[in-house]
Amino acid sequence: MTFVTRSALAAGFVLLAAPAFAQSSEADYAKRFDGSFNGGGKVRTEANASPWNVKCKVTGNSSATSLKLAGSCTAAAIVTRQIGADLTISPNGTYTGTYTGSKIGPARISGKRSGDTVTLAVTWPKEVNGDTKATMTITNKGNGFTFAVDDLDKPGGKTVRMTDINLSK
Repeated sequence: MTFVTRSALAAGFVLLAAPAFAQSSEADYAKRFDGSFNGGGKVRTEANASPWNVKCKVTGNSSATSLKLAGSCTAAAIVTRQIGADLTISPNGTYTGTYTGSKIGPARISGKRSGDTVTLAVTWPKEVNGDTKATMTITNKGNGFTFAVDDLDKPGGKTVRMTDINLSK
């Protein structure tokens, strides 16, 4: 005859339920991006260039395993660029996908969420400021989100904020 204590049953339940709670947590976070967002910020086309003021509109759509952001940003009322991210969210909280918005073409992005922020490694299709790497952070606390891209001004150089956009519902 085998006896199972309540604490052993509770521990087993927690272990079995943990992946479902983790996935639910990612789905709940992704839902924060559903809807229409407006705002603006600053964008640099090169690390040593002055930033452009931009106005942006973005629409978000999520599911338990994906997050899609699509929109555009306009600078000086005459230059418009399409921006977006198409992300897959794994049960362990890894975000992978594609970012569009750079003049050199779509970039691969991957990373993880910690709290309200997803930090993503960016791999550009061509060199930007002497290499193909950058860091993107997306922070959403509920009624909007910030989107930033940081890059080195040259290999081994200083970090420069290339994109700094704040959007709200």
